[in-house]
Amino acid sequence: MTVTTPLTISTARPAPFPLPAGRTALIIIDMQRDFVLPSGYGAVQCPSPEIFAQVANLIHPCLDALRAARHLGMTVVHTREGHVPDLSDCPPTKLDRQLHANKRHILCIGDEGPMGRLLVRGSYGHDIVDELKPRRDEVVLDKPGKGSFYNTDLHEILVSRGITHLLFCGVTAECCVATTFREANDHGFECCVLTDCTGGFNGTIVSATMDMFCAYDGLLGYASTSKAVVSIAAAHSADTLAQLEPPLAASPLSLNPLHASYVSEAKSVTDVITNIYESLDESIFGSLTPRESALAQAAKLDAEKTVDIDGTRDLPLFHGVPFASTPEFTPSATILSQITSEGGIYLGTVVSPYALLTANHTTYVLTTVDLSPSLPSTVSAYMTTKGSVSTTGITLPSPSTSTITILALSVLDARSLWATLLRLPNTAPEALFQHFRDRPIISVDYRGFEVGGIRYAVASPSNATFGKKVDEIFNKNGMLPGRKVPGETACSALSTAAKLASSPESVMMLEKNPTSSISALDTIKNIQALESAKAAFTKAFESGIDSPDVLVAPLSSEIMSGILALGVCGVVAHGDVVFVGAKGVDARILDAGVLAQM
Repeated sequence: MTVTTPLTISTARPAPFPLPAGRTALIIIDMQRDFVLPSGYGAVQCPSPEIFAQVANLIHPCLDALRAARHLGMTVVHTREGHVPDLSDCPPTKLDRQLHANKRHILCIGDEGPMGRLLVRGSYGHDIVDELKPRRDEVVLDKPGKGSFYNTDLHEILVSRGITHLLFCGVTAECCVATTFREANDHGFECCVLTDCTGGFNGTIVSATMDMFCAYDGLLGYASTSKAVVSIAAAHSADTLAQLEPPLAASPLSLNPLHASYVSEAKSVTDVITNIYESLDESIFGSLTPRESALAQAAKLDAEKTVDIDGTRDLPLFHGVPFASTPEFTPSATILSQITSEGGIYLGTVVSPYALLTANHTTYVLTTVDLSPSLPSTVSAYMTTKGSVSTTGITLPSPSTSTITILALSVLDARSLWATLLRLPNTAPEALFQHFRDRPIISVDYRGFEVGGIRYAVASPSNATFGKKVDEIFNKNGMLPGRKVPGETACSALSTAAKLASSPESVMMLEKNPTSSISALDTIKNIQALESAKAAFTKAFESGIDSPDVLVAPLSSEIMSGILALGVCGVVAHGDVVFVGAKGVDARILDAGVLAQM
């Protein structure tokens, strides 16, 4: 089945390759000084200076592809192969094969070279070449192996952004590019290599590799050139590209329009923060950042004049983005530091988060308190999977179950914050922190929910009014076509978890009432029953073609308790409608929420 899109590489082999707006990424593999400059690791590996010069000449075609991708609004990922200084993540085979292969290898990984230790993170040679220097809103992925998915967060980085289609360039074609291309294919991504943007140290093998990518009618993927992508970019102005994006109501403080206005300098951070403080209702704050402090931060951000190679202002995605939290967040909370490190401006703690959002005085509010059943229809909420985002520095209502909820004016904004948090350093993960690589990898459906559809189950089948509302959301003629499937097992597990969480012997209730005389045995039985409910809920989403992608439930205190007790994710995209997913499938539930609002 072909995904139709106005942006398509019509000359790709073996068939046209679509570039769906908002779902395509450019992966630039290992364009590091160590691989493409004469005094690096690549020069040591290459048997011929002439052949190595051809590899170095790939910089300019890659730059053409990068410029085109940036113009088209693609996600850009730069990978860097390298190892920690003690080489503990470098297997002996990788070291020994090079060292003992032949007399030509006078230096190997970790040895001191003209640009620092070869392929060691932090060395000058390990970084990306200046011409392809990543922007601060682009992803830089350090990988220890040849494949970009091995022992990295690349899968989660891509699916958190809704990516389904990948363009590849970089070095070397026969090694890291080929390995990553195959890995991506296994993960379900549609892949296309730009043949003039990749090369290697053996022309015969490189040529065969290029043919292999698209052989057997596209067994692994597609092949094209940077010229085709550049032509598409040249044929579409920024205004034309904006019209290709699905319609979505945007507030003046919505993330993407706000970021674009800062990049173009149509707005200054100082003006935005000044406008907020001039009309702010201070009574809804528990602790408001002093106006002078916020404006001082704004002035510092406005003074940043870093630009990319083309003179475009180079800003982190959250440059000048206002955000707040509820009072349980202390100033030392890790997540607050993570967002401010990306340029966010913290307004303080707020006791009426919905009022701040609906007044268009912030882009985000972070909270850990239960969502109100009277959540305004203009406010979206994303309850993160328990353990996926750091709660260090937060006084949690229930340490065993509470998780961070992102309140925003759209699910798209909420997803963008979560996607950014995934790649930021978390120096103090708590005991319940769960790395994304510890969760099941869900294969990507390259068609997206718009074409591939979504399987949904309704948590309150007896409520005819709610059921009708849900069916309208998943109308086959809308942005989120769906097929209703049975959901009794998931519903039962959610209800059971809610009841167990509210019983006096539960850990959650004991955390609220530590002087309770409940016996330890009763609490252990409650924990065991809750673990059974969690297992049943997870299994309900993994039982084949008739299992749901999403459980749709009405927003209520009971449903919120069940979600928290299960430690799973939930998205509120339509006022009183909650999309609930299994543990660790946040990206899929967020995709559904984004489309439901379009």
